[in-house]
Amino acid sequence: MSSNSEEENDFILLDCPVCGEETDFMFLKQPPEAVVQCVECGHTMRVTLKEPKYCMVKAVISHGSESIPAKIELVEGEVISVGDFLVAEANDETYNVEVLSIEENNARRQKMPAEKITTLWTRLVDIVIISASVNKGATTIPLYEQVDGENEYTTDTLTTIAGKMFHINRIKLRNNHMLTRKGKTAKAYEIKRIYGERS
Repeated sequence: MSSNSEEENDFILLDCPVCGEETDFMFLKQPPEAVVQCVECGHTMRVTLKEPKYCMVKAVISHGSESIPAKIELVEGEVISVGDFLVAEANDETYNVEVLSIEENNARRQKMPAEKITTLWTRLVDIVIISASVNKGATTIPLYEQVDGENEYTTDTLTTIAGKMFHINRIKLRNNHMLTRKGKTAKAYEIKRIYGERS
C-alpha cells in the first residue's frame, strides 16, 4: 500500500545480530510495533520503539565576561560529556555552545545522562564538530571536521569533510530526525551525523 506522503524518518541505528555491529535499518512497518531491515545484510526483525522523551536542561552560557541563562533540549537517556557541542536557547535565540562542566546537585561530573543533569555550564562557540560516516564499498570511513555552525549541508549533493569528497545520502539531526528526501538542508549545529558514499 503506498502512502501519499513520503516518510522522512525512515532509517534508524540498531545493533544487527547478523552483522554483529550497529548498522542502519530501514523501516518496513512504522513504529511503535515496527518491522525493520538492515541496509547492510538485509536481515529483517520486529522491534518495539517508543517515542523519545525530551527534557529541558538549565544551562549557563559564558560569553566573555557575560553569563547568559539558557536552556537546552535533550533526549532522556542521552549521555552528555564535557566537550560536547550542543544548541542552547536563550531569549528566543539559538546559540552553538561547548559543554565546559556538568553539574548534578552541586557536584561536577565529566559525563551524565541528560535527565540527571541539574545545570550545564557552557561557552559560546561559532565552531562545531561535524561528523560523517561514509561508505566506500564494504568499508565505512568516519570523518570529523571543525566547521562554522552556520554551514549548510544538503541531501543528494556532493560535499567535502576532512578533505574527502562524498555524496550525502541522509542527514541525522540532533533531535534524532532523519532527512532523506532529495534537497533537504540542515545547518551544521543542527546535525548529529551525515551519512554518505564515495565512489
